[in-house]
Amino acid sequence: MQSGQMVQALELAEQGKNACLSWLLTGWSDTSLSWEEIQQLLNSTTAMVYWHLSPYALHTFILTPNAEPIVKPGDNRLDDFAAWVKTWNNQYNQGKKEYQQPTTWRVDLSHRLQELAQILDISTIVDTIKNSPSPIQNLILIPHRDLHRFPIHGLFPDDFTITYLPSAHMGISLKGRQQPHIPAIPNLPLLSVEHPSSTGYPPLEFAEVESAAITRMFPNHTRYPSAEATKAAVMAALPQGYGIFHFTGHGTYNFHNPTSSALMLAGDDRLTLADMENLDLTGYELVTLAACETAITGNQTITTEFVGLTSGFMWCGVSHVISTLWNVESAPSTILMIQFYHLLQQGKGVAVALAEASRWLRDVTNAQLAEWYGGEIANLSPNEEMMERFLSRRFQRLQQSSQPNHQPYNDPYFWSAFTITGIFPHEPHSSF
Repeated sequence: MQSGQMVQALELAEQGKNACLSWLLTGWSDTSLSWEEIQQLLNSTTAMVYWHLSPYALHTFILTPNAEPIVKPGDNRLDDFAAWVKTWNNQYNQGKKEYQQPTTWRVDLSHRLQELAQILDISTIVDTIKNSPSPIQNLILIPHRDLHRFPIHGLFPDDFTITYLPSAHMGISLKGRQQPHIPAIPNLPLLSVEHPSSTGYPPLEFAEVESAAITRMFPNHTRYPSAEATKAAVMAALPQGYGIFHFTGHGTYNFHNPTSSALMLAGDDRLTLADMENLDLTGYELVTLAACETAITGNQTITTEFVGLTSGFMWCGVSHVISTLWNVESAPSTILMIQFYHLLQQGKGVAVALAEASRWLRDVTNAQLAEWYGGEIANLSPNEEMMERFLSRRFQRLQQSSQPNHQPYNDPYFWSAFTITGIFPHEPHSSF
């Protein structure tokens, strides 16, 4: 950077990222990509924002089609970012102890994210991208270290559809594995692992409703509920040619040993990152980990690079992974997921569907939510009594609300936790 060699600096940053990934993903190559190879992830409507944290500065690489990297130096922002992360860690960790209470972390979240936007100079990044000769609609975000833990996508305007990648190399690897003729998502078989009865973890209140609502959208589905969701069953089912894996259960990130990060299954069973190493999941278009927390819950910071369950699924060949940065309350998470799958059924691409579902949850009023519940009730079959009871209770409560224009889920706590990792298609007019 000091010598002005921006392309070489980007290539070196990418090499360091993949060295970290190779330590934790067996078989992952730490071969560095060239600038020409990184550009393969871009097209006339897709740009990339690539951050790098060194001991001396926070740099932002802005990559647009057919142009040299634009670098925004952050020499004066590194201390501000370190202080911001320390406060986030302290507030978040305290919030975990005060479960379901109006914690300082949750109350301050909107303000804290505004501070992060200023530290990262998001407005300048947006202006730079909008000044590109290409009409950029899609953004690939590649965070570094602690930046993986925060909802950076929520800092950008709604003009952009956003996905994440652990590294550019992971994106190129996914492009190489993409199958040329993939059925439309509504026609894919669905594997649903539902609210496992995990030892030491509380039940997810609305997970059963979420699973029932989503599986009825897919005629070809297989379900493993509660006590049936064992490690043996899930390990046997995953390689069986499904196209979608929807998991409604708890997940953990292990800071000291990332390969022990896991999906919590029935009893004491768990599916760890290490367990996934030899799975070939290339046929999966989508893995949804809607209730899984990937953020670190203590006061530590990431000193090398973040490698969690999302990276593991991508390494196994999954095209898109949806996960959450913190445990969102069960009701809004369920509503967002049902709406997301409805949009997929309408032919929306995965990233577009998640973006639209998240904005819908953010902006929906009590009156609109009551109308949504009414529509869901009308679509139920006679044998779905449990879902009808759940939906009717909430429908009646919203109908009686004295604040029909109130937006109950407008706070970023509810909608910004949901992230998607994956790549955009090379063809600019394809539906992603």
